[in-house]
Amino acid sequence: MTKDDFKTELRRLLRAHFPIVHIDSYEEDRVLEAVEDLARESSASIFVWSTSHGVYDPTRAERGAFDSKLAMADLAAALETFEQLMRSKQAERKSLIFVLLDPGVYLTERNANPIYVRKLRDLALAIRSEDRAATCLIVSPSFTVPRELEREVTVLDFPLPSRHEIATYIDRVFAELARSSTIEISDEEALRGRFTEAAIGLTLAEIRNAVSYAVVDDLRLDDRDVRHLFLQKRQIVRKSGLLEFIESAGLSLDEVGGLDTLKNWLYRRRVAFSEEGRAFGVQAPKGVLVTGVPGCGKSWSAKCVAASWGLPLLKLDMGRIYSALVGSSEEHMRHAIQVAEAVAPCVLWLDEIEKGLPRPGAHVGDNGVSLRVLGTFLTWMQEKESSVFVFATANEIGLLPPEVLRKGRFDEIFFVDLPSDEERREILDIHVRRAGRDPKTLDMDRLVELSGQAAHGPDITLTGAELAAWINEAMINAYHRRLEQDGAADLDLRDFEATAHGTVPLARLRAEEISALRRWAQGHALRASTAE
Repeated sequence: MTKDDFKTELRRLLRAHFPIVHIDSYEEDRVLEAVEDLARESSASIFVWSTSHGVYDPTRAERGAFDSKLAMADLAAALETFEQLMRSKQAERKSLIFVLLDPGVYLTERNANPIYVRKLRDLALAIRSEDRAATCLIVSPSFTVPRELEREVTVLDFPLPSRHEIATYIDRVFAELARSSTIEISDEEALRGRFTEAAIGLTLAEIRNAVSYAVVDDLRLDDRDVRHLFLQKRQIVRKSGLLEFIESAGLSLDEVGGLDTLKNWLYRRRVAFSEEGRAFGVQAPKGVLVTGVPGCGKSWSAKCVAASWGLPLLKLDMGRIYSALVGSSEEHMRHAIQVAEAVAPCVLWLDEIEKGLPRPGAHVGDNGVSLRVLGTFLTWMQEKESSVFVFATANEIGLLPPEVLRKGRFDEIFFVDLPSDEERREILDIHVRRAGRDPKTLDMDRLVELSGQAAHGPDITLTGAELAAWINEAMINAYHRRLEQDGAADLDLRDFEATAHGTVPLARLRAEEISALRRWAQGHALRASTAE
């Protein structure tokens, strides 16, 4: 829904004289702006109440109570005032729009006072029975409808700024900054596009704060300042308490060794998040499920694809979803999805997804909570239209419900096997460079041999995680040699040979499980690497 769609829907509700409409939004100023536009359009009178100002007319220059008798912060007094206004001569000439800002504190059970709910029901009854052209709007981001009012209230979501609104707002902000002789904007045209894309999911106030924060640092705007918009999105994620914002700056898919088929698949879908791709008609992908041998790059790929696409990476921990309170788990899942969509475009990472979903045919013993959470997630995956790319990983694919694996949930399922000789060469090259050493100074052929079947047995190779640990052990060994040789030694082949047999490879410990995974992958998933 866009802002225009919202105004069209609200216009119909006002014309139909719906008694109470709850508008769910944090952007109180934008909501009031839209309501005032509709009031001018229909020549309606509008009256707003808040606990800080009482009842006031927002069209007046001073934002205060327009009559001393109406300067009442109490909700009951405000509702009584609204009823009086409905019976006045003004109501015979014009339709009336009443707006309540954050009245929820008066209506929650912890502050239960029957007079508030009763007064609100009386107002709804008066609107219907007296045939007055009036509607009461409740504007709040956290209003819980009391049970007594469920049949009286119509809920309407107010949308976050659309891409067009954000682009227009960014243009206005950049124009203001350009008029300042002390602020420098680098490659303004391209930067506007990047700021617009990065700002999707933020409110206009949050966008303004991010741009202002970026400017005060060095009095200039450039590509590096786009990260401040991501920091605003990080704040949204942190305040949710359900998702974790993962830092992936400085990474790219080139940091993933091997997995060429998976990387090529991901590279080709990057265009779906660009303005040119959308204009061409490319739809945003739903997501990908990556399963296979533990320690072979599944989680690392999630971090690298988010950085490569220039999107924020959110991690959903299923352990945070489940709660002992009845109905809380389902609500947590819905809230996590709402936060992810608010931050979109983004990558939503579900690590070891099989551990958070019920096993097929097993007795769950939680009164169906996990099944309802699963249903919420699967329905969203099937029907979602937001640019949230779900990157799910699984080590034990047999524990996943079959509904998760069917087409329509994920765009593709990939299987990650033990790395081949060439893939181990790539992985070793990446980790040696990350250790600050030049791979050209080492015998890479010998390292590939030491990490493969020649050293560990038939069909046994080190995983990517084991290769990284091996290099770290070799670095420790080299450092101790340096201490013994007065600082002359550095990492060389001897350090790798000395630590090559320090651990038992996972491929030997879990040989039967890996064989079962391979049998399942045949006909069920694409190989993440080109077969040798």
